[in-house]
Amino acid sequence: MIHCALLNGQSFGITNEMSGKMEGMWSLNTSANINPFCLKMRECAGVICKSCYTKSKEKMQVNCHTAWVNNYHVLSENVLKDRELPIINQQVFRYSAHGELINRVHYKNLVKIAEANPRTMFTLWTKHLAVVRDGGLIRLKNLIHVFSTLRLNELKPKLPKGFDKAFSVYSRPFIREHADIKINCAKSCNECRLCYEKNDVARVNELIKYSGDPK
Repeated sequence: MIHCALLNGQSFGITNEMSGKMEGMWSLNTSANINPFCLKMRECAGVICKSCYTKSKEKMQVNCHTAWVNNYHVLSENVLKDRELPIINQQVFRYSAHGELINRVHYKNLVKIAEANPRTMFTLWTKHLAVVRDGGLIRLKNLIHVFSTLRLNELKPKLPKGFDKAFSVYSRPFIREHADIKINCAKSCNECRLCYEKNDVARVNELIKYSGDPK
């Protein structure tokens, strides 16, 4: 975890030790366990948030929970001043590998960080479309907006206005019944980078882990 100090004595942490398919990636995360949108989505029937992996990670790793709660407050309560923005020396960077958009202030801060680092390609995953639409989606050459679909096995999800891609997760039984759906999400984000490039791929499809497959 890299800590970026702000002038008012606060700091936020950038995660530089991701695991699994995110190994090698850097990300800016917030707590999903205090986010009202996340808590609400976990109670909705059929929504993929009911099996939130960030929820369990925060419970198992207290240091992550503490850092991401702090990020939640720092990024959502005040728009950062230009001199408070971090310098990101990475080719690609992930927003919200853990957590979700909180409010418009949070979104504006993510945009400002991208503007301050034009040589880095930032990708923002979100299900919380209301935050982006409240005031309008902000387009940048180095910011990719990815709509993360709410439900498992969404068949040809509609791409929200202004978004670059839709990210969906599918079970093996569903894929067997719908051979036209191409699984194009690789095992390593850092090697694949399909979601971190401005390209003509509008739908990124991932095969769910075996443990999540319906019987």
